[in-house]
Amino acid sequence: MRFTERTDIAVKILIHLSLLKGAKISIDDLVERYIGHRSQVVAAVQELRKAGMIASTPGRRGGIWINKPPEKIFLAEVIRMFETDFCLVKCFGDPGSCSIFHCCKFKEVLNVALDQFFTPLETTSIADLVKDMDDGMLQQAAQVC
Repeated sequence: MRFTERTDIAVKILIHLSLLKGAKISIDDLVERYIGHRSQVVAAVQELRKAGMIASTPGRRGGIWINKPPEKIFLAEVIRMFETDFCLVKCFGDPGSCSIFHCCKFKEVLNVALDQFFTPLETTSIADLVKDMDDGMLQQAAQVC
């Protein structure tokens, strides 16, 4: 399983905005600093705004900022918002594609594995990710990536 770049960008946006502690930043500044391609940042911002995680004001003096407390934004919620396909094998999405679907244990094991994958993501918040981190560290890391 591999997450899309939009999921990665969304998490980075939330981390960055969390470090700004409510201060505004423009999308162009995010793109310029390190987040990603402008179109992907805009798409991620729109989804995060719809979910109420961030807020925005348009215009020259506008920008985006964190709208929900970082300790209440959990990784599982963000990932499920941006990832749509957790069908680890074809039969998850199309049971008719498998002649042994009704008695197969493989799908049961994969379902347990997927649940276990999400367990730490359900309890890890954006606040947990930024603990002991500051904006300078984030900018430094971006120069390396």
